Amino acid sequence: MNTTDTTFLLGYIEQGIGGAQDPLTPPISISRNGSLAKWRGKMHVLDLRVNDPGLQHNREAFVQTLQKAQTLGIKAVVTLPEYVGRSYPLPPDLPPKKDAPPPPPPPKNYKKPENLVHFRPCYLALPSSVEGNRAYAPLSTDDCLPIIEMAAEYGVEHIIVPVSEPGIFIDPQAEAKFKAALKILTAEAGKRQIKLHLRNGGISHAVFRKLRKESGCGMAFNLGIAHLESEDMIETYRQFRNEITIVMLQQVQSGLDKISARRDAMQKALKDFLAAAKDHQQAIAEKDEYYAEQVLKRWHAALREYYDAARNQFMNLGLFQNGDLNLVPFLKEVRKDIEAGHQKILLVEAVPNTRNTDFVMRNVMPDSFPGSL
Repeated sequence: MNTTDTTFLLGYIEQGIGGAQDPLTPPISISRNGSLAKWRGKMHVLDLRVNDPGLQHNREAFVQTLQKAQTLGIKAVVTLPEYVGRSYPLPPDLPPKKDAPPPPPPPKNYKKPENLVHFRPCYLALPSSVEGNRAYAPLSTDDCLPIIEMAAEYGVEHIIVPVSEPGIFIDPQAEAKFKAALKILTAEAGKRQIKLHLRNGGISHAVFRKLRKESGCGMAFNLGIAHLESEDMIETYRQFRNEITIVMLQQVQSGLDKISARRDAMQKALKDFLAAAKDHQQAIAEKDEYYAEQVLKRWHAALREYYDAARNQFMNLGLFQNGDLNLVPFLKEVRKDIEAGHQKILLVEAVPNTRNTDFVMRNVMPDSFPGSL
């Protein structure tokens, strides 16, 4: 699409770099579904989600992605960390069963993972309902400043700041803490001509208005999160259309309880995984071969349970799939702003698929638009 003819930019998500896995599973990232070069001409914006607080482990990988995007003429939006990963060694292979046929060879280019990477949600201000919960991690402004500096080096103009997760609203204490952090981040971003956009999810309209008044931030509006929080998406968009430059198109299955159940199942499987790993280490130290073999089976079973629990069946479905959301009326509302010349960045938060692109284009492109995708 020739972006000089319209103020509409279409983008996808890159969330699979830090830790080499995607915390959402299945991977919604471009890098896990091809490459940036493969998507040239099919997208114009990349939402680079930096799941590496402080850029302590994977800075070079993020830099390479930003450089590649520049080379391909793809704009980058950066999202500050919402997940922090921790790696755990995988169990040794199980011994082959007697008389069992040899396993088929792995597919070409298959790279066996070396670790299980578990992601915890992290935010600048944890509400009292989850503060101290080991399933969550705090995020500091010091974790974010190197990311803002890296973004500025590569001409990034927009940074998304996740506030909280769907249904877990920041309370007055968390609001005060978030406000203090936002003041620091806004000042640093402003020095570099970068605008911050607070993502909805766990933040009320009243709190957003206060923060908007004090910081000048915009809103990054995620439709899936809005739906999970029983929000009228079109009405919210109409209220804040001047503050909403970035829209995340996310298909979801209804029910916050499903997200909570998924996390609980992952936590339980991880606990079993770590317990089995410890028991196996002890059995090896004691040279108890029989017990070591039994524990190894339990270790593998816990790993399978973790992967089964991590598979997200409720969010990041294709926009055209059987989720709970009919996105067409909303996209027609966005189309009015595009036709009026207002810039809108639409980010498809789903497993990359050109059918998502087709779906969006059919519903938002002005009839008079002369370009092609």
